[in-house]
Amino acid sequence: MMRAMRLPLLLLALCAASCKSADPAQPLRVSMIPTTDPGRATREMQPLVDHLARRTGGEVQMTIPTNYAAVVEALVNDQVDIAHLGGFTYVQASKRAGAKPLVQRERDREFHSLFITQADSPIRSLSDLKGRSFAFGDVNSTSGHLMPEYFMRRNDVEREVIAKAIYTGGHDATLLAVANGKIDAGALDEAVFQRMTSQGKIDPAKVRVFWTTPPFFDYVWVARKGLDPRKADAVRDAFLALDPGDQQDRRILEALSASKYVPARDGDYGALREAALEAGLLK
Repeated sequence: MMRAMRLPLLLLALCAASCKSADPAQPLRVSMIPTTDPGRATREMQPLVDHLARRTGGEVQMTIPTNYAAVVEALVNDQVDIAHLGGFTYVQASKRAGAKPLVQRERDREFHSLFITQADSPIRSLSDLKGRSFAFGDVNSTSGHLMPEYFMRRNDVEREVIAKAIYTGGHDATLLAVANGKIDAGALDEAVFQRMTSQGKIDPAKVRVFWTTPPFFDYVWVARKGLDPRKADAVRDAFLALDPGDQQDRRILEALSASKYVPARDGDYGALREAALEAGLLK
């Protein structure tokens, strides 16, 4: 009799656990690496939060920390359901937490880092960086550190320039440091550069791009490994449905520096994994 009762009780417990994990009342926890000022980015992402809430049918909570590593750790500890990562942080999260790629901007399939200096600077090429001060963004940034350093090494830039480089913590901070003459040169995300100069946040006459990297895969939206596949699919479909012809959707796309979203694949990040391993940044 006791054995006969145990099976229904076990099934009931499993059902309760399953129902809890798929409970639509549980907020969808979303996070993004802070490519620019976290406070401003949080405000700019509110239309996206509203869009995801409509498409998933539940509450969406957005958090943007002050550094890239915090988002990876949140995925590792199941504290975030959906995250926007750079290519390098995706490779880290994939290895450590089994994060699953969902979508990326079309431009992320051929992304570039820009090397900038002051408009009147004598720096014209990577070889001119010898003896100059240089800035990267966040140490875990793909376009603000990993790939710029990778290409600097491939082009035989003086090792001391790399060794003595400062880390500003963000692409906007790098651009400001160079524009204000606090650092001789720096590397940053092309999308942030274009947005800040086109919006007048930086006078484009004060800075000059002197080198552009070859293309590489970069930013990607991911789901944590244990997220209900239905929620992950709903988020993926929400991004793919963004239509630049719709005024409301266009506002979201512009905030994300995107023209459209396309499906993302893990296999596209093989070259970036190799670059991270070569730099000793991925174990």
